[in-house]
Amino acid sequence: MEKYTPGYSANATTFMAQRTVDSHAAFFRAYLRPGFHLLDCGCGPGTITLGFAPLISPGLVTGVDLEASQIQVARERSVASGLSNLRFQVSSIYELPFANHCFDAAFSHAVMEHLQQPVKALQELHRVLKPGGVVGLRSPDWGGFLLAPASAELEEALAYYKQIQQRNGGDPYIGRQLGALLRQAGFTNIKVSASYQCYENLSLIAEYLALQIEASDSNEQSNRSKENAGSSRHQSCAEMGNTLRAWSQHRDSWFAQAWCEAVAYKA
Repeated sequence: MEKYTPGYSANATTFMAQRTVDSHAAFFRAYLRPGFHLLDCGCGPGTITLGFAPLISPGLVTGVDLEASQIQVARERSVASGLSNLRFQVSSIYELPFANHCFDAAFSHAVMEHLQQPVKALQELHRVLKPGGVVGLRSPDWGGFLLAPASAELEEALAYYKQIQQRNGGDPYIGRQLGALLRQAGFTNIKVSASYQCYENLSLIAEYLALQIEASDSNEQSNRSKENAGSSRHQSCAEMGNTLRAWSQHRDSWFAQAWCEAVAYKA
């Protein structure tokens, strides 16, 4: 079963709304041109989408997301911004409600890691792009985290979050696979890169992770108990949440997240 792990709690949506073109889509700016018709898949609250609008004006930016509440937030932000070249609608990345060959560019941020069928999603992006159109993807890779101060308890909490995402049908290590997935979907001229995001507000991400762990259902906790049978005692979900919160308040705490980017073209 595929499930969007972050969910739409106030904490999660606040966390996602911190993202902008400058902070999370700078790698794609050089590929955009005025007059482009740009699709932002999985736009969430629209903070990145709004940043694209001035870059491609008088072209149109279309943001789509599966969650209706996020599309409503994005529309409200669009109205408040005064920008006129934006539109938002509810849509699945697997079934985009657009004709073939109608976009000059497509973008998707922090989406692929939550999909059971990422190639199918990328084939749909390929379909709606014009020949010569460009796609930009960005996803984290949980194999590249840097954090301090490290502890066995903190590592256990992060490992448990990864298990939740995997059980929800996602892949926390998909970042390193973006190039291969694009190739499988029919894209060419693929360029991959990577960068780190250093979190200044550790409380926000620690609370985000803690809430996801604490909300994990009893089946996940039961599976974890079976996996750890015969081993030394492990933290409960509540204890892992407290571990994350305490870590975020440590005077030497630091966290850098690895992000992988990929740009490719439709022949």
